[in-house]
Amino acid sequence: MASTKLTDLFDPQVVGNKIATDYGNKIVVSKFATVDTTLVGQPGSTITRSQFSYIGDAAVLGELAPDTPSKLSTQQVTKTIVKVSKQVVISDEAVESGADRPMGEAIEQIAMSIAKKDDADAITELKTTTQTATGTSLATAIVAGLKVLGEKAMGSNVIIFANSSDYWDMVADHDNWIPASEISAKLVQNGVVGKYFSCNVVPTDSITKGSPILMIEGALVKEMKRGYRAEMERILNQVVEGDAISYANLLAATEHRVYWANDLTKIVKLTVSSNI
Repeated sequence: MASTKLTDLFDPQVVGNKIATDYGNKIVVSKFATVDTTLVGQPGSTITRSQFSYIGDAAVLGELAPDTPSKLSTQQVTKTIVKVSKQVVISDEAVESGADRPMGEAIEQIAMSIAKKDDADAITELKTTTQTATGTSLATAIVAGLKVLGEKAMGSNVIIFANSSDYWDMVADHDNWIPASEISAKLVQNGVVGKYFSCNVVPTDSITKGSPILMIEGALVKEMKRGYRAEMERILNQVVEGDAISYANLLAATEHRVYWANDLTKIVKLTVSSNI
């Protein structure tokens, strides 16, 4: 006699694809990293790369005083590949009888969990830059940051990662704000909500209010050892009391990767001492 099983109702491949899709929709900062898959299938758990160093702050010169040219240099950085993982186990009874769709909630939260960790690690890497700029308002801090980036920022895709509170302050500055309706659809799909002083604004509460980060696109790299993998499996779940074995459903997502900034001269940390 044919019986309908749980796996007939929840195809593991479909569930895995749903988690992966939700993850792609929830990442914010890491969307702007250049993805490199060279490491896939290669041995080793660390990478060593060359990273451009900051040439130092400009100096004040007196009349006819000579300046000393700075030498552009690189430094070797070593990063360790990490495995990021999140799992949820749901019993058959919870799937069949649980209120508030526990399966759907687990899928959404797993995707959110991995995405939040991705963005946090990407931001941590961006903060390794020694380039800083300050201002008494959001506008003056951003202009000061663009001055630090200098000529490299002209004609480049400069991104502002900012707290959502700072984002609303930018929107309120009507003279310098360009809404999403006036920029390309591709930028909007990637999470850009508008332009401020010609920079693409990407809000994320993973960044502290008053501490935005400017980045020229291409400065952040995400090297994959094994790509994002989401899956659902049936498992034997040992009951804590007694010797009985019960069935359950394991939902999981993992990825093996490392973030690194390939050019610290293209990243600036901003400090705003007051709101606009």
